[in-house]
Amino acid sequence: MKLKKSKVYFFIYFLSIFFLLFEILFSEKNVFKFLNNIEIISNNKITMTYKLKELEMLESFLKNFDNSKEFRKIVVKDKLFYKERDEKVLLYDISNEQ
Repeated sequence: MKLKKSKVYFFIYFLSIFFLLFEILFSEKNVFKFLNNIEIISNNKITMTYKLKELEMLESFLKNFDNSKEFRKIVVKDKLFYKERDEKVLLYDISNEQ
């Protein structure tokens, strides 16, 4: 009787372990998906740090643009190709004609 009971307990234990192992490895939320998600999260953290650095740089640019007239003048000249009256500008003719 004791031997039979221990075999039944062993069988139940074995089935439960097998079922849990099967669920961990082959279910929809398995270990491989978990590892893949960890990798995706680490990649997103890296991109987020780059974006935060870029945000800090743009905020400092905006702060300088708001506070300094000289900086504003330089930016407007650079982006809008603005020139002063006393400045000379060289124009190049780029054409494919020969």
